[in-house]
Amino acid sequence: MNQPNTIHAFTIFGPPGCGKGTQAAMIKERLNFLHVSTGDIFRAAIARQDPLAMKAKELMERGELVPDGVISGMLMNELKAILDQSTGARGIILDGFPRTLGQAALLQELLEKLNLHFTGAISLRVPEELLVERLLKRAQIENRPDDTEDVVRERMRVYREKTQPLEDYFKQRNQLIEVDGVGSLEEVYERLIPIIQSW
Repeated sequence: MNQPNTIHAFTIFGPPGCGKGTQAAMIKERLNFLHVSTGDIFRAAIARQDPLAMKAKELMERGELVPDGVISGMLMNELKAILDQSTGARGIILDGFPRTLGQAALLQELLEKLNLHFTGAISLRVPEELLVERLLKRAQIENRPDDTEDVVRERMRVYREKTQPLEDYFKQRNQLIEVDGVGSLEEVYERLIPIIQSW
């Protein structure tokens, strides 16, 4: 049985363009969860011209991953801040963390320090060619000239090499739930609802 004050946390992950950020935002608004996005954390830190964040920005622009120590430190600070300011939330969605096996190893320690219980990992599955098409269309709409097909495919390669192994990591611990990420936002959301409500 969980401690009465323990807040549940789960992570949602998948390749670039799979829609995990949008789904996390919908879960936050409709089910009263806190949404912690490493992307949002970095954008705020970059706006402050934080030196570590600026270095991270250079890496991300090349399609590379940010070092685990930088990510975990920034995430710890963000989680502390939102927990201090929020009451009554059903749980926390981690969006963009962990992204590597090293980060996954840090996750349990990080959550325990904050009295958070890790519930599981949701993996959104979408074929790579559909993702490339989505990202290139988004780059055109949002006027992102740096998001070329070469950059997008490099991000996919990095995902396959660094993040996809998390599926086996969580599966071995009976913590992985795979969800079909193809379809409209509402269709994917409806697939997620019974999973989250079961927690």
